[in-house]
Amino acid sequence: MMKQNIKHLINRLGYDVKLHRIGKAQQNQTKFAFVHVPKSGGISIDLAMREQLAKPGEARFSREGAIEMSLATFNQEITDLDSITQFSDHHAQQLNGLLAYHLAQNWQYISGHVSTNQHIIENFAQQYHFITVLREPVSRFVSNYIYNKLTNSLPIMAPNNLNSDNLIEEVDLILGHRRGWQMANVMSMCITGRFAKDVTDAEKVQSEFADNLAAYKVVGFLDNLNSFSEKIKQLSNKQINIGNHNTTDSFLDEKKQHVKSTLQSYFNEPNVKTKLEHLCRFDIQNYQRAKDKYS
Repeated sequence: MMKQNIKHLINRLGYDVKLHRIGKAQQNQTKFAFVHVPKSGGISIDLAMREQLAKPGEARFSREGAIEMSLATFNQEITDLDSITQFSDHHAQQLNGLLAYHLAQNWQYISGHVSTNQHIIENFAQQYHFITVLREPVSRFVSNYIYNKLTNSLPIMAPNNLNSDNLIEEVDLILGHRRGWQMANVMSMCITGRFAKDVTDAEKVQSEFADNLAAYKVVGFLDNLNSFSEKIKQLSNKQINIGNHNTTDSFLDEKKQHVKSTLQSYFNEPNVKTKLEHLCRFDIQNYQRAKDKYS
């Protein structure tokens, strides 16, 4: 109630603000950079760690602000799935610069939908504990696709919620397009800083993924967050209590529920599941190797 009253007071003064808890005591000087792979439990994990580790002023990166930054340096119109895909390639690399800038500010805690690359790891791994949480790639893809379809209002990204016609046709179009390839390889992009150009390049990205991940201080997995929390406690001497936030069901009306159920049913069809497994095969291999090594 107090938090809500404070927000109302600030709003009446003509300002907008988001309030999240941060650490009360700042005795721990270990610096953390949380690379949030989309739809891998990151919001809940970030809120828990931010409460214990962040200093005042160290806000989570704004997704909208990051997209605006990338749009400002993308010198072409975005009118179709091809140009949407080209923008996504561009945006992935811009996220490297966003992270590097904030790492250079010497923040205690950094988090958001960002990406690392070899140069960032080499330059900052001594000052920061890089941490991330990974999720099984096919389930991550399905969750990411449905969440975007229900919530994303940006025409420059696909899928989006600007229409709910031809849901199945849109899935098939995206799965057969490079945009589907991008969505299937989001995990690797977050760790390497780029989407693989093609199948041959994906094998090179797998090597980059393994090398970069080896420099991360904590690699957690969504199906075992207790282990992740314990590792963070060992590093920070702080107890991380992960709740459950940003669940898709929390904002569904009847129309959105229909969209969700239609897509879930389609993604569960055996031939579609087989197609997804093939599309996600490189991230599946990366995930399994990471599990074998870090879990």
